[in-house]
Amino acid sequence: MSLSVPESAVLENVLPELEADGFEVYARPAGHLLPSFMRTYVPDAIALREGRKLAIEVLSDEPSAKRKLAHIQELFSKQKDWELRVYWLSPNDRSQAVEAAPLESIDNAIESVHELAEEGRTAPAFLMAWSAFEALGRILLPEKFTRPQTPGRLVEVLAAEGQLTPTEADRLRHLVQVRNKLIHGGLQETVGTAELSDFVRVLRFLRGLAKSPDDGPRPS
Repeated sequence: MSLSVPESAVLENVLPELEADGFEVYARPAGHLLPSFMRTYVPDAIALREGRKLAIEVLSDEPSAKRKLAHIQELFSKQKDWELRVYWLSPNDRSQAVEAAPLESIDNAIESVHELAEEGRTAPAFLMAWSAFEALGRILLPEKFTRPQTPGRLVEVLAAEGQLTPTEADRLRHLVQVRNKLIHGGLQETVGTAELSDFVRVLRFLRGLAKSPDDGPRPS
């Protein structure tokens, strides 16, 4: 069964994030990828890495979905090797969109990143950089980034579209993990000034693309 558009949008955000965390992910997995206890249930996606196996389910907040969840939870109740991860689709998910930021606001954000870094405030500078990164992605690829994005999906899509070099994408994948730990309470996480400087260079290049997409290839 194919997923609805809102459910697919949730997976488009979630799966790149898991990939950035080292998982191998499969949307709407084929039967041969599933263990025997899932014969009566096919998750929306699975994510695998050494020592962890996740089943991903996207559910809407409706009575029928809650009955389905009870059945799924029973299947997983005796499983030690598999973890069920549920993402709830709220009514807001069906229409939520983010308006593209003015280029002037993006310029101000990039300048703020630089100023905060100069003051030694690397953590807030880092989070501001991610905000500017998403805003630039929304201008460069508006059809792909109409909704709020996870950092992992931003990196993967921009890399696939050739807006990031392979080296930049690899560096940003590492920074996705740092950002996730920091934003979720890992206040002990540190951001190196060199990493932040590299991020700023990426932001400035993408800002140049947003202004003049036909200027030619990126300098080496």
